[in-house]
Amino acid sequence: MAERMSTNRTTNQIVVFGLSDQGLQRQNNEDHFMVADLTRKVVGVQDNQLQPELLHHTIGTHGTILVVADGVGGYEGGELASQLAVDTVAQALIDTAEQDLSVRARLVRAVGAAHEEIRRCHGAEEQTHHMASTLTAVHVGHGVMTIAQVGDSRAYRFRAGTLTLLTEDQSVVQLMQKKGMLTPEEAQHHPQRNIILQALGQDKPVMPAVQTLTCQHDDCLLLCSDGLSSYVAHEQIEAIMASGEDEFTRCRRLVEAANAAGGADNVTVLLARLIIKDDAHPEGADAPRESLAARATVTMRSPWPTEDATLSPTVPANETVKRPIWKRKIRWPWRHKATGQSAPQTAEPAAESLQPPAPLTPPEAPPRTQAKPHKAAGTASWDPEVLKAVEDSLAKRVGPVAKILVGRAASRTQDLHELCQA
Repeated sequence: MAERMSTNRTTNQIVVFGLSDQGLQRQNNEDHFMVADLTRKVVGVQDNQLQPELLHHTIGTHGTILVVADGVGGYEGGELASQLAVDTVAQALIDTAEQDLSVRARLVRAVGAAHEEIRRCHGAEEQTHHMASTLTAVHVGHGVMTIAQVGDSRAYRFRAGTLTLLTEDQSVVQLMQKKGMLTPEEAQHHPQRNIILQALGQDKPVMPAVQTLTCQHDDCLLLCSDGLSSYVAHEQIEAIMASGEDEFTRCRRLVEAANAAGGADNVTVLLARLIIKDDAHPEGADAPRESLAARATVTMRSPWPTEDATLSPTVPANETVKRPIWKRKIRWPWRHKATGQSAPQTAEPAAESLQPPAPLTPPEAPPRTQAKPHKAAGTASWDPEVLKAVEDSLAKRVGPVAKILVGRAASRTQDLHELCQA
């Protein structure tokens, strides 16, 4: 069956980022988005903030789910409905991951579960009595993706410089356009463009539109609420997607474009770029990851970068080195290295020999309150044993970050003493 996971000798990875903004004219944000790793059963979004663990991860046997929902009903009702929609779909897919069902069947059941959950939470108060939500969900597997849609939140695919709309708005204006009653330009500004034909939580059952498509290496998926698609032209979205910038920057520019057009609605964008590589030729697959992790700040309430926006320390690439490192004396930052004393025992395992860092999750920086290690003078020759000793010492203090820092130092002939002091 086309929707099931394939077992080929390739590694499928995904680089994700999402932003949700209130806009300039709304009093609250009724949009929500979700990213979940169904294999590891990790839900990666809390309060519309993407967690670092899923910024760049391997797509497992059960795939990754991407969801965007736009609440209907106003104020607390719409906000609650969209939150219920994304949470219920993700949890339903996690709960059925081990069942012998096709992806399509599981996705349809998950959408139905979200519909019933919103209906169950209808309250007596006006704010929640008629609450509902749109939903667009994309399940990404190995070389294949399955899309389910209810309402007018959209899914696009950017491939080889071209942006393609994958979904069809379930709205009155789209129906009029299909019948030839409106041109695309007239539909873009029609006063009834926000009237949708179905939504999760409505009185009658929903019928999600479902389709399955193939994926290619470097495909970029864009999921968005109508706060983007109703106010920013297709050509402008395509130009931003074609900019070659990382996922964080493109998300930010798309939100800025919607607000520059008036910011009349909440706007949510979720970008996911696919990396499909042959296991025999893994080089280059993790190149964009450092750029995204360095720019993204997932703990801040505002989506815009701040002075504390980096996730891990890095060495400036343009720093000049006057003398090659093998001609320098190395000052050991730990006393037992210089005096020959045995290293203190630790419960942590010793680091492995120097290997390129695996592109799985962004490393966590050491706490800012951590005291710097005692430094003592010493010398050593530049050979593999020296590099191994520095790697072991760093690994005992800062864990996986050590191999990344030492690897960069070796490749750029950076002064190891300066690196340890950083």
